Amino acid sequence: MTTPDPTTSRATDPTVAATANGPAGSVPPASTSAASVPPASTSRPEPDQDATPEEIEADIERTRQEVGETVEALSRKLDVKSRARHQMDETKERVTEQVDDARHQARVYAEQAKERLTDERGKPNRDGWIALAAAAAVVILLIRSARR
Repeated sequence: MTTPDPTTSRATDPTVAATANGPAGSVPPASTSAASVPPASTSRPEPDQDATPEEIEADIERTRQEVGETVEALSRKLDVKSRARHQMDETKERVTEQVDDARHQARVYAEQAKERLTDERGKPNRDGWIALAAAAAVVILLIRSARR
């Protein structure tokens, strides 16, 4: 049974277009009975009239397998809870990767800053003292503004 996709335009569905525009003569209004549902297209032909019982049984088994796979796919699609859980897990993975990347970048930046602001003995150089004084001034200003 096929159902119209709600995301597509109603005008592109021939059953809706014909009934919405009045009697078109070729397409009756859609109903819920199984008789009005067009047959599903098959990718393989039915067995011939003179097919052996073994060929018919093999065809029945293939059909059962296909129906089972279709039902399984539909049940996965309709399992909203598991799909939401899967989406949440993927989002957690992406966020974790982004956090790890940010931590790595922060380490690299801190290491570069340390190299620029210290001498070979690890003591602050001229740029280091300037940065330290600027940071201290910002802290003092923040403390004073918080007290007011």
